[in-house]
Amino acid sequence: MNVLKRWLARLMCCSLLFLSGCDFRDIDLRLFVVSIGIDVSKENPEMHRFSFKIAIPSGDPKTGDKKSLLITQESSSIAEAIREVKSKVDKELDFGHCKGVMYGEAFARTDISKIQDWTVRRRDMQLLMYPAVAVPTAEAVLKAEPPTERIAGNAIFLALSEDGTESPFISKTYSFDLTRRMMEEGEDPVMPVVETTEDEVLNIDKVALMDKNKVKFILSPDETRLYNLLDLRNLSTNFGTKIDGQLLEVNTDRTRARYKIVTDKRGEETIDYKIRITATLEEKEDPAQLDPRDLHKIEAQFSKELSQAVKKMLEKVQKTGLDPLGFGLRYGGTHWNNRTEMEEWESLYPHVKFNVSVNFKIKSTGYKR
Repeated sequence: MNVLKRWLARLMCCSLLFLSGCDFRDIDLRLFVVSIGIDVSKENPEMHRFSFKIAIPSGDPKTGDKKSLLITQESSSIAEAIREVKSKVDKELDFGHCKGVMYGEAFARTDISKIQDWTVRRRDMQLLMYPAVAVPTAEAVLKAEPPTERIAGNAIFLALSEDGTESPFISKTYSFDLTRRMMEEGEDPVMPVVETTEDEVLNIDKVALMDKNKVKFILSPDETRLYNLLDLRNLSTNFGTKIDGQLLEVNTDRTRARYKIVTDKRGEETIDYKIRITATLEEKEDPAQLDPRDLHKIEAQFSKELSQAVKKMLEKVQKTGLDPLGFGLRYGGTHWNNRTEMEEWESLYPHVKFNVSVNFKIKSTGYKR
């Protein structure tokens, strides 16, 4: 037995001689890619233009001293582009801190499936990073350096993640969820739209609706807010109206949207939405004090206008043939014939009617007695 143990020990020691060394590189020999941009090539339609924003570590971020490098490369594939970019730098590219992929609008309207598939397959890419549509181009968005940015490339992701700001116009999307929706039956993907201006301010107030591969339609800011009202719970936003020519603005405290697909009568299928909103009166042009009757009138006005606006937005999305709110997924989950239920929904969805009921309550007028 002792002889056997000795031979096993010798065999294990010999096997260590055939192991390769660890490919470890010190942090000083790495360049951190914080975001990637993809645009169409203006010169060669078979090529794409890839942009890599690289953050260069430079001590304490609180000092405001940020350094970054933007490298662009035209190539037929992103894997090839990375190999070519490596010949332009003196350190190893590290994608462990990559927080997002910006799809230029022109590219996003073609087909993003191959690039998105690469982002979820690559072992050192985060599934929690944020994809977005960049306007006018991904390169222009990545070049922008807002004055408030302390860490290179961080301004976009503080907004997209809502860690730095909370906006009713931002539709937070994760990379893993985008990929899931691209493969899921009954629910189509969406992405926020990041637009840069001449003064390098990043404007994120729209959402792009996609089929399974590309962007087909972009909602306006007001439509984006209504979409988020239906998609999210307790959306913090404001709504305005005019009564007798006087402006009234409310700030929402609690919101909740529920819907039910009603298929009792064939040919008269409906999607019935019930929306509950609790708000605070924030701005009022008329200096006169409100009484309870006026408050009920204001609530009724907001309920009516929001019901009409939400219904109009839903019908507009319906005409595109897209289903970003997952009505088809709900229909498939509540029916039992797995072979035909999605075909039934595809024939039903273009003709379904929307009924929207809004219960709007103002809990406070802002007055202190």
